[in-house]
Amino acid sequence: MEDLMGQVAACRRQGERGVLSSLVASSGSIPMSERAKMLVKEDGQVLGTIGGGCLEAEIIGVGRDVLRTGIPQISRFTLTEEQAGESGLNCGGTVGIYTELVSCGADAPGSEEESDVFAAIAEAKEARQACVLATVLSPLTPPPPRALYLANGGRIGSLGSRGLDDEADSLAAAVMDSETAVLARIDESVTAGTDELQPWGEGKGGELFLEPFVPPPVLYIFGGGHVGGQICRLARGVGFGVVVIDDRPMFANAERHPDADECVVGDPVTVFEHLDLDERAFIVAATRGHQHDEVVVEQAIRTRAGYVGMLGSERKKVTLWKRLAARGADPERLAQVYAPIGLNIGADNPEEIAVSVVAELIQFRRAPRKVWKTKRASVGG
Repeated sequence: MEDLMGQVAACRRQGERGVLSSLVASSGSIPMSERAKMLVKEDGQVLGTIGGGCLEAEIIGVGRDVLRTGIPQISRFTLTEEQAGESGLNCGGTVGIYTELVSCGADAPGSEEESDVFAAIAEAKEARQACVLATVLSPLTPPPPRALYLANGGRIGSLGSRGLDDEADSLAAAVMDSETAVLARIDESVTAGTDELQPWGEGKGGELFLEPFVPPPVLYIFGGGHVGGQICRLARGVGFGVVVIDDRPMFANAERHPDADECVVGDPVTVFEHLDLDERAFIVAATRGHQHDEVVVEQAIRTRAGYVGMLGSERKKVTLWKRLAARGADPERLAQVYAPIGLNIGADNPEEIAVSVVAELIQFRRAPRKVWKTKRASVGG
């Protein structure tokens, strides 16, 4: 999805026209990611997906109208059997999809500042910095008022009202490190007291879509053996950056692990000294022996890594934990380590073990976050 936003920035920069469709609301069972997006260029090229099947075909039709008029649209669908047609999208859920014009140049409805918003999202990804894009969806106006809130407290663009900008700043801070977009209903009183600024609406309030863009998680696999290699392959396929680390050159190289972003040869202690690990880092100890896993876990729990896991048995865990505790390991941090790693699915070989491990990584990554509330906003869908 973040790459698609980079494509939007490139489209505007090159003076091309197209439409961007984004899933902004959903309920029930739906056949697409909750962060689904699709960019359709004027020449017909389609990037990304909004769900496929007849739903996508209908949204492409909506896009033609938006290309012609320049006015954004919100389309709501219930995915019934009739809606599914031959595509089989009979999920029973409902979705709301926002489609807007992507353009730059003399006929563009937006400003150069708006173009910078999309470019800034791509730049933030490269710098591994989080940001939140806030877009006014209601009332519908071309171009939609939007602003990008940065992790360092900066802001690019404006929602048209000092009060709304401040309110969105507060809401953006609440979802800055999340991967879940939020549709917030804002009361018109947010914009009161600023005669010179654009009013929110005519006593009806409106909707504000807050979409966080966070750096992709990076999985550090210590151990380039059979299990580590299978974990690498599967994790890369579901959106993790992957670094394979082993002190043996023949087990940490691109030929053995073509799906890895990087292979590092080195002793675990030395390697940890050079890793800049944040809360979105995942660490898996899958080395060739207990003594090596022990070193990895001991070093890992001293970092800010959000997830630390170790292959092995419950007996191995008990033994190693006693030794680590005797050396002064933080008991609270040690208790957070996932060991034995992986969901209990009865895995029997390296490929199946990798499935159980990556399933647990996904479960951790997608775990529900704390519900937040504000005085003048409510989460809706």
